[in-house]
Amino acid sequence: MSDAGKMSHQEIRERIATLPRLDIALKNTPLEEARNLSRMLGGPRIFVKRDDLTGVALGGNKLRNLEFRLAHAMKDDPDTVIVGLDLQSNSARQTVGACNKLGLRTILVLEGQKPNNVQGNLLVDYLLGADVHFAANSRAQRAMLDSLAEDVRASGGRPHILNDNPMFDVASAVAYLEVTLEVVEQLDERGLRPGYFYMSSSGKGSAGILLAQKLLGDTFAMHAVCATDEFHLPSRTASIANQTSAALDLGITVSEDEVINTEAFVGNGYGVPSEAGDEAVRLFARTEGIILDPIYTGKAAAGLIADIRAGRFSQEDVVVFVHTGGTPAIFTWNELWL
Repeated sequence: MSDAGKMSHQEIRERIATLPRLDIALKNTPLEEARNLSRMLGGPRIFVKRDDLTGVALGGNKLRNLEFRLAHAMKDDPDTVIVGLDLQSNSARQTVGACNKLGLRTILVLEGQKPNNVQGNLLVDYLLGADVHFAANSRAQRAMLDSLAEDVRASGGRPHILNDNPMFDVASAVAYLEVTLEVVEQLDERGLRPGYFYMSSSGKGSAGILLAQKLLGDTFAMHAVCATDEFHLPSRTASIANQTSAALDLGITVSEDEVINTEAFVGNGYGVPSEAGDEAVRLFARTEGIILDPIYTGKAAAGLIADIRAGRFSQEDVVVFVHTGGTPAIFTWNELWL
């Protein structure tokens, strides 16, 4: 590390390159200025980092961390990846697509009941060819994961249960440490520096952006807007950042008081659309043609919009909204848009 605790982009990328990694996602995704949205809201300058355009299975943020998680999984030489996630999980969709790229079979154990009308991410899971199972609750899901793994072994296969993969949190933070470098470089080409980042995060991706801020010695602020209230975000974010720092031998620490987050836009609960989030989805769609989702990115955008309306920025401030994907959810909640 160079003087004053700063690292160059090349030095950071060299540290990231020490981790096993596969090439699955489209990286260096576009950074698009949302001029119409900014004009409607009265500023600031808003840039949208299009991580909904990472390629496989309709894209999204999980493809970046899957490059590290699946690289770790491949050490076991699996032929089948088994993962337990939510019924309409973006992660499930992207995992199946990534495994297809690697020639691996995927078994999904989704918590919930199969709906009469299969839509959204679940529809894409089936299209991608996943072997989909349903579990009534988390305990039944865990038992089913283990049982299905035994079935694969009994038939001569080599399963890997992705839920037990130790890279999930760190991989997400590493991915968004790298994304921050992309954003800084893309803005630098325009002669600009980021002032604020807004992102839907429960502590993993935002931990990477916080690490980048410290490593680059920059002054931008990371605002995490959480879609769930199940975590103590300051401690979780700091812990993940520090695990990632150790994994990359960065020699820095993040404390809880450096974490900026809010649960104010969760609404009626995780996985349930909110009035503010739905308004944000419409605003992005009708001003910029950018499709958010009502569960994650819509609520994160609602947090950004509320701060703009509260007068927290000048018209010259540069705000980066990280679009983490999730677009198939608009079809699950189709009646919201009619």
